[in-house]
Amino acid sequence: MNSKAMWRNILVPTDFSGAARQALQLAVRLAAPDCTVHVMHVITPTESDPYSPVRLRPEEQARQRLPEEVTDELLQQLIQDVASEHASIARAWRRASDVVGAILDYADTVEAELIVLGTHGRRGLRRFLLGSVAEAILRRASVPVLTVREQARVPEGIRHILVPTDFSNDARMVLREAARWAAHFQARLTLLHVLAPAVVPVSVTEVAAVYEVMPGLQQRLEEELARWLEVEVPPSVQADYRVEEGPVDLTILEQARQQQTDLIAIATHGRSGVARWLLGSVTERVLRQAPCPVLTLRHQPVPATSAMY
Repeated sequence: MNSKAMWRNILVPTDFSGAARQALQLAVRLAAPDCTVHVMHVITPTESDPYSPVRLRPEEQARQRLPEEVTDELLQQLIQDVASEHASIARAWRRASDVVGAILDYADTVEAELIVLGTHGRRGLRRFLLGSVAEAILRRASVPVLTVREQARVPEGIRHILVPTDFSNDARMVLREAARWAAHFQARLTLLHVLAPAVVPVSVTEVAAVYEVMPGLQQRLEEELARWLEVEVPPSVQADYRVEEGPVDLTILEQARQQQTDLIAIATHGRSGVARWLLGSVTERVLRQAPCPVLTLRHQPVPATSAMY
């Protein structure tokens, strides 16, 4: 990957699971030599915590040791196993009952510009890294969050970025960040809009595809996608666009597989009404099933542009 630093500090919260190991591996591959990767674990006070470091050392002598001591040992082992080739790795632990707050506070302390999370990909975002905290991190983090499933491929390099869009302000914000990644990693960028089929009733017994009900829609969509690329993506980036019809989340995932995408960049919120993309619907399903890492940004106001329709 590009040796020039895109970030000075990357934070990787860990629960010592396979998914968290994937996240650390990904962070190290993204980081330039002068970027510090911070690996941290939150020790919770509850004895029932399934990710307690002591539970990961079941031998009797480990149970008699302080959780902080076991945590530090596990962090050292994780770094040795996964990230020993990276020159700048920092390890830390925090004791807190509020896991999300501890992670975000630590991110602020080290001025992290990217958080990389391993996800277990279980249904409904109920079991992500460190319990059920990943959704809160995705919603609250002030910096981009990169998630990777344990079953996903950790790319050797970022060569292709897929950016689904619903033409919302949040989607525009994500495209800007994806364009920055594409320029840095000299990657190709594809801007994708998916039309859900058969959404307009034409009779009691029949429904018609959107293209049939709204002639010229394909051309209008392509013109708008081209306009977005012209405005938001620098000329140095190789970029194209696609309009596909089908179930939105499944079509995004299929396009990612077909194009051997290395990164999906997607908004966590979108347009209001039936086209709204909420964390928990399209974005959540993409996060749960993506074959590659997924980049999300927290909702922030973006100056509105002229609406397409």
